[in-house]
Amino acid sequence: MRQLIAACSLGLLALTLAAVPSQAQAKKRGDQNKITRADLNESGGSIVTAYDAIRILRPRWLNPPLSKQASSNVLGGGGGSYAVIVYIDNTRQPDVERSLSSVKAAMLIELQYFDQNRSVQEYGPGHEAGVIKVTTALNPQ
Repeated sequence: MRQLIAACSLGLLALTLAAVPSQAQAKKRGDQNKITRADLNESGGSIVTAYDAIRILRPRWLNPPLSKQASSNVLGGGGGSYAVIVYIDNTRQPDVERSLSSVKAAMLIELQYFDQNRSVQEYGPGHEAGVIKVTTALNPQ
């Protein structure tokens, strides 16, 4: 009977420890809608531009899933945009990759992704595919 209780206790302890994420795992997940200066510092030297930061740390930002509203625009109807829109220091940019590639990582303070709902709330119609907001040291907000 003692062996059974000990085995059950040991099994329960193992399950409990396996279910609790380690600090490293929890930190790695972080806020998936932000890239902070700390995230950039921890990433090593492979990040040179804002585009690199997103491509390496949050690649889904560059290819957000199309919503029903945005996908209807691809087919010619609807009012939504199907490309993510970039704002650098609150100025809308004409080209995602070129704009993000022009911002050096050393100048970045924070990058933030707004999904369809939040981007439309914050920026209005035409932002249905999401927004990437870049804050730099040149014009911190």
